[in-house]
Amino acid sequence: MSDWNSLHQETQNVLDYLQKKKLAYFTNAVSKTLTTISWASGSGSGFLSYRGDPTVGQYHQWILDGQYSAILIDGSLLQITYDFELGEVVGHRLAYVPCPFDIEPEFLSEMTPGDAVELYRLEKLSEIRLRSPVRFDFAPGQAKPGHPASHLTINSATCRIACAAPIRIGRFVDFVYRHFYPKLHIAHNVYFSAVSSGSLGSDCISEEDGQGLHLRW
Repeated sequence: MSDWNSLHQETQNVLDYLQKKKLAYFTNAVSKTLTTISWASGSGSGFLSYRGDPTVGQYHQWILDGQYSAILIDGSLLQITYDFELGEVVGHRLAYVPCPFDIEPEFLSEMTPGDAVELYRLEKLSEIRLRSPVRFDFAPGQAKPGHPASHLTINSATCRIACAAPIRIGRFVDFVYRHFYPKLHIAHNVYFSAVSSGSLGSDCISEEDGQGLHLRW
């Protein structure tokens, strides 16, 4: 199991790489308390208190409030949070939130992301892309039938695909770039192969979930 300090450093290193290699448009500093590793953000209601299916308005508000770990090169968001107790991981929410528009790169380079999204909201509302957020959750305290301790949520809060164990940050970003940015993943394959190795914790999948469809890294 990765400890509090090493996971904080690992998260910061991954985000630094994405920024340095221009795989992300902008990254927030990593915030660390005794109980949480997340992003250093501005004011406003954030992702951690939000449980619904995000709307275009909610996505835009997250950008305005700085409620993200990274804005990727196409305007999509990464939101990375690990919860700790006595120095050990007891929960995580790792989300990829696709940008609802195909924003042209020059718009992100010439204006703030918030202004670019607002421009598309006002002028290209009919061009919204129906893309589902992807979220890896680890919540052992809420585990029950139909709610695996570690799971992948897509499209709906009720669609939970069991995962064998909690997910480390390197495996999460490897998953995102491998499946949503394959050309960039190939170009940085050596890096992603390195950061996605190893595990975050022991298997926590139940016998019932292990017999059905599940993800094993």
